[in-house]
Amino acid sequence: MEILEQLLKTFFSSFSMFISPIFLIPLIIVAIILIKNYKDYKNSAYYKITKISYFSVKRDIGRYGEYLTYKYLKDFEKRGAKFLFNVYIPKENGETTEIDLLMICSKGIFVFESKNYSGWIFGSENQKNWYQTLPKGRNRSHKEHFYNPIMQNRSHIKHLKAFLGEEIPMKSIIVFSERCTLKDIEIKSDDISVINRYDIVVEVSNICEKLPARLLSEKAVEDIYNRLYPYTQVDIVTKEQHITNIHNNLNEKYVQQAPTTTLKTGTSQAFAIENPEITFMQSEFEKTENGTDNKILATTESATENDAEPKLLKCPKCNGDLILRTAMRGANVGTRFYGCSNYPKCKYVQNVINDTSK
Repeated sequence: MEILEQLLKTFFSSFSMFISPIFLIPLIIVAIILIKNYKDYKNSAYYKITKISYFSVKRDIGRYGEYLTYKYLKDFEKRGAKFLFNVYIPKENGETTEIDLLMICSKGIFVFESKNYSGWIFGSENQKNWYQTLPKGRNRSHKEHFYNPIMQNRSHIKHLKAFLGEEIPMKSIIVFSERCTLKDIEIKSDDISVINRYDIVVEVSNICEKLPARLLSEKAVEDIYNRLYPYTQVDIVTKEQHITNIHNNLNEKYVQQAPTTTLKTGTSQAFAIENPEITFMQSEFEKTENGTDNKILATTESATENDAEPKLLKCPKCNGDLILRTAMRGANVGTRFYGCSNYPKCKYVQNVINDTSK
């Protein structure tokens, strides 16, 4: 923090003589706001638990949405509430499920699923996929689907109850950003809320008012927090395994049943990375019930040299595994291509050319 302040002081002392006061005042105001936001972040429970830098969070849409949700709820800390973020709850099968944000208080546990989306949102409680409609220009729109966040959070609560105990009261709240409009959301269950972020304080306060004075003692709140805290501090191996499990589950769900083409190393030809259709086919995922992204535009299969001895091809850019995918949408629907397993960090792709030579 001291370094940031010193840099700003140096900047203004060096350039103030060259800048008109008309422009200098707005710059000073922006600097003051930046310093205040930075200080608030460094003192927040979000930073103390996640240890993620302020500027890294600002660049990450999902994490920044989680932080903004916490900021709205921060005053509940004065009433004894405790917060946890990115909690990797163990599942019975040895895998994990990741919960965005938990608020533990005398009224029970509030389980939040943060969706930092824009556009119009449509969906119902029992509908598997919800829809996001985005403007495309010239009175046109573009529709994307994503996994039902109610079902996603229901899965989180199921595993959380299995871990902590069924007797602990829990509430599910799906939080969408201020930038989106909830157009047609149908919910029948009383223990589920789907709201915009700006309504979160009112919604949580109303829920608390309807509940008995104290469902959890201060000691119980502290005990639950202490028990769950270690699962916010998991190592990189656990996080990578979590992602691997998610991808494996997605592969099992969406892999096509068509026969796999036998390929040999050197029988494929690189596409240009800028190819917009391939980039679209390998579009990033959105969160599923297992905690990753659900914008499934391609199915995945292992690329093998032969059935007896599976051998993954390697990405020439980062040495990651090349995964055989099948485009499910767009102009290239049905086309197979190789995508790097390190996507989106590495966006290398190759198209597939069948080699019938022996």
